[in-house]
Amino acid sequence: MMNQIIVKSKALNKLIKRNIRTEPTKTLVLACQLLLLTLLSGCGSPGGTKIDDDSFFKLESDVAAVVNSPVADAAPLEIKFIKEKLQLAKKAKADRKRKLEAQYTAQIYADIEVAKLRATLNRKNNELLDKRDQVSAAQVYLLELQERLQ
Repeated sequence: MMNQIIVKSKALNKLIKRNIRTEPTKTLVLACQLLLLTLLSGCGSPGGTKIDDDSFFKLESDVAAVVNSPVADAAPLEIKFIKEKLQLAKKAKADRKRKLEAQYTAQIYADIEVAKLRATLNRKNNELLDKRDQVSAAQVYLLELQERLQ
């Protein structure tokens, strides 16, 4: 009897996976579209970001806030890029290259948005996997109840 439940459970999992695959695909497509829009918005004119004396310190505090948030765990690669670009922006500030500093600042803010989107995507994916597990467990329980009724 237990073998039948396991076999039916595996067959049911295949059916559920087939039906659930469309949802992660939709989520992934949406995330990719948002990523593309974010990247394109960061590719504006180089003079688009205004740089003054306090802008670098604000940038540093914004980066520190993201690095110390749960986003850092969800998007470690993006955080690495942000830190590298922050060092480049710091060097550009020291060299008094305002245009280059503005470009790095815009890229860093775009990368922060990408990291936040990555964290959101990971959270949604985990929620989806939890729902799939719940549905699978419920189906197995339903099969067990049906077998007891027979």
